[in-house]
Amino acid sequence: MADIPKGLGSIAKLLKRFSAAEGRYNIWRSLHQEAMDYSTPQRETFTIQTEGQRKNHFIFDSTAEEGIEQFASRIQSSLMPSWQQWINLTAGTDIPEEEKEATDKALKQSTDVFFANLNHSNFDTEITPSLIDLGIGTGAILVEENDFNESSAFSFTNIPLAELYIEKPARGSVKSVWRKQKVEVGNIEVTWPDADIPAELQKMIDKDPNAEVDILNGFLFNSTTKLYDQVVIWQKHLLFTQSFETKRLIVFRWSLTPGEAYGRGPAIKKLPDIRTANKIVELTLGNAALQMSGVYTGRSDGIFNPNTVRIAPGAIIPVGSNETSNPSLRPLPLSGNLNIADNMLEGMRESIRKAFFASPLGEFSDPVRSATEQSIRNQEFLKQSGASIGRQKTELIEPLVAACVDILISRGKIPQLKVDGKEVTIKQNSPLANAEDLETFQNTNLWLSTLAQYIPPEVLALKVKIEELPAKFAAQLGVDPTLVRSDAEAQKVGQQVTEAAGQQLQGGANEPEPGV
Repeated sequence: MADIPKGLGSIAKLLKRFSAAEGRYNIWRSLHQEAMDYSTPQRETFTIQTEGQRKNHFIFDSTAEEGIEQFASRIQSSLMPSWQQWINLTAGTDIPEEEKEATDKALKQSTDVFFANLNHSNFDTEITPSLIDLGIGTGAILVEENDFNESSAFSFTNIPLAELYIEKPARGSVKSVWRKQKVEVGNIEVTWPDADIPAELQKMIDKDPNAEVDILNGFLFNSTTKLYDQVVIWQKHLLFTQSFETKRLIVFRWSLTPGEAYGRGPAIKKLPDIRTANKIVELTLGNAALQMSGVYTGRSDGIFNPNTVRIAPGAIIPVGSNETSNPSLRPLPLSGNLNIADNMLEGMRESIRKAFFASPLGEFSDPVRSATEQSIRNQEFLKQSGASIGRQKTELIEPLVAACVDILISRGKIPQLKVDGKEVTIKQNSPLANAEDLETFQNTNLWLSTLAQYIPPEVLALKVKIEELPAKFAAQLGVDPTLVRSDAEAQKVGQQVTEAAGQQLQGGANEPEPGV
């Protein structure tokens, strides 16, 4: 059996930790399952499933189903757009001010290497379902070193909510988490090549490699060593273990209620509206079918039994009648008001769309938006979701970048560095971060224009560091820093301009006067 990392205790203690996480998982299971049934039924894996199974058979209103997909796309395009550099590695707080400029230029190459590997990995395909789970409340993604793809050092795996067992953190973000997954026994050694296979499990592999077993895959923070330990357990056998300096199974939540480990997302918050809208559409469709096909009464000489009457589109209800003058078939008057249902439904749908940030810039049929208006709407979106978006920066982006940087260092692709905010920090460069910087840029411009109205230019130059504005504006507008000259380069260019001007004046002085 593999050795248990120091500080984690025994197998019995590890299984007890999982049991506590499983108890918490079971409390949330029914709520997560119901939210998924109504908003993303295709991803609901809490119950027994088979390939090709129909999962949306009771969905009558698809507003939430479409909204949660738009929510995931919106968050991804705002924070982590595909094939764009949405962060920059920059000098941390411990780097002296005079060295930061040179450090930032050196880190630019490491940033380029990071995105070259990220863009050629499966990140975009795996982060999307994780963000859909975030719409429920909690998303998770596993970061691993890729041994099969030479074009990228990274491999990512979305961990569905049905397999996620969270240990309640003492404070802050989730540090310890379990994944309970079914694995074909023949794939255990492929997934963990150094696994210590017990004799009983080896017999199962030899007999039927396609048989499935439950595997506990824990990623636990070790308070003794300050490392993140991975432990792979089958029954009471420790199959595999390894340690990392960074978090590898990253759990991120939309919003938190005090005392809870799992998050609550738009799908859970709007679940009453989603269920009501679904029921209204179901009843409306039933009423519409009755309106189109009708229900009739038919004259009958038999005995009427109300327990066997079927009221359905096109149905004929037998009724007794002694009057031969009455028609043998008569339409049954129908009740119900579809207009009331339409009014209620439209308000609920709008509320659901708003919760999922669907169509924040309006529909395509609306008048064309100017760039300024779109920028203002992006800033409004940022303000509306500020707390939850800020949580994604802390719980998702920072540990994700730190784990990937750790992998690149281990492969020798970038120099030794530590993304801890002190040595190296992360500068957000996503569209949403640019919206924040754009507001700062607008405020600075307003400040300058206001000063210019009351202060003469020569006094303004004494009060404001005009020479630093180009670099500040470039950073706020997301301009490539290589386009901005450093202080040394600016000084050198200034000397060249001065020398050129001096030579020109000297050449003009040596020219003979006209007529001489």
